[in-house]
Amino acid sequence: MSDRFEILEETSHVPEKAAKEVEPNDDVHDLNELMDELSVETKDVKKASEAKEQGNEYVYEAIACEFTCAVVWCRFFKAGRYLDAYDLYSKALRLCPLEDEYAYNKVQSAYMRRSQAYEKLDKMDEALQDVKAVLEIDATIPSAIDAEKRLSAVVAERQEKMKAEMLDKLKGFGNTILGKFGLSTDNFQMVQDPTTGSYNINFSQTKKP
Repeated sequence: MSDRFEILEETSHVPEKAAKEVEPNDDVHDLNELMDELSVETKDVKKASEAKEQGNEYVYEAIACEFTCAVVWCRFFKAGRYLDAYDLYSKALRLCPLEDEYAYNKVQSAYMRRSQAYEKLDKMDEALQDVKAVLEIDATIPSAIDAEKRLSAVVAERQEKMKAEMLDKLKGFGNTILGKFGLSTDNFQMVQDPTTGSYNINFSQTKKP
């Protein structure tokens, strides 16, 4: 796996405490199904069995099998099954809400892994939000800091591109309407007020040659 994704074992500076037990629910059932799939797909049956047992133990500790989730997540990434990787950690996060005291180390890992799945699915806004969630938990994690800068730049660039495309469409539509009156959008200029930051629209009528 590339260095880009070898960022998940960093230790948060927030102290850990045993997570609270939760009642089994549909998310736990789905995670157990994923672990069953790992057992079937893994050639080393003994290793898969140990992973599943370890995972089942973690499921009822509210973070939904931290060790086994990581194993399954890696397999999903290698297989290009990014939607499954996203679903895995979405369920894990529901089992261990951020409000749970001292569960931060496990939660930040889940957010970071889900962010990478989002990125592979080309959902950059969602990926950025998950990275920001990590930094809210612990602002000192280098990988999250780097990812936040990189994703922020990507999201900003996309937003500017979308804005330009929308303005072009609006301009085309405006010219269609204004053309009936011998005008075009070139007759209107948007001038920003430096004191308030708001925009004023100025009209200037030019004669056609």
